[in-house]
Amino acid sequence: MRKVPDFDAVVFDLYGTLVDLGALAERCREVAGDAPLLDRWRAKQLEHAFIRTILADYVDFWQLTAEALDAACAELALRPTAGERDGLLQGWLELAPFPDVPGVLERLASHWPLAVLSNGSPAMLETGLTHAGLVGYFQEVLSADAVRRYKPDPAVYALAPAALVVPPERILFCSANGFDIAGAASFGFRACWVNRSGQPLDALGRQPALEASSLEDLVEHGD
Repeated sequence: MRKVPDFDAVVFDLYGTLVDLGALAERCREVAGDAPLLDRWRAKQLEHAFIRTILADYVDFWQLTAEALDAACAELALRPTAGERDGLLQGWLELAPFPDVPGVLERLASHWPLAVLSNGSPAMLETGLTHAGLVGYFQEVLSADAVRRYKPDPAVYALAPAALVVPPERILFCSANGFDIAGAASFGFRACWVNRSGQPLDALGRQPALEASSLEDLVEHGD
């Protein structure tokens, strides 16, 4: 184990960081063909989360995700059947972990307390982590639902130090999402950008303390 120094806990985003959206992309292709449904759905999902937080008009992430799907389909002139719509939403509950994730979590958990901090609703997180086989690794599973706001609002990030009883600067926060990295770094976490696709980071004025091409970068083999 190559222990990253000066941290007392590791906190992870879930969607796109620990679990792969690839299976959801395939469901979208089955319904929408070449239309960029998942891209527009994800964009609407985040847009709605940001706007509802600013307006203090909270709905939980499951409802928000359904509303974002409807908005994306309307934008793309798609008319999925009720069964197709249900199947697309169900996809968020049936995502598989990236191949490196279980082994890395097992090794990290022997050194630090681990937590998930996600915009997902409590029911989404419980079902999704159970399906992915990841439940047992985490001391805490924290949902933005507890503060009725969404990342990158500071109130969401504050859930982690409160639950883990660890100061923000002693927490390593790992996410694949640029807005999340900016929010976490601004809050005071040491942010690790999990950049699996090799994309440039959005210019949001906050830089991660670490960049990793996979979670394997956080551990050493062969010790």
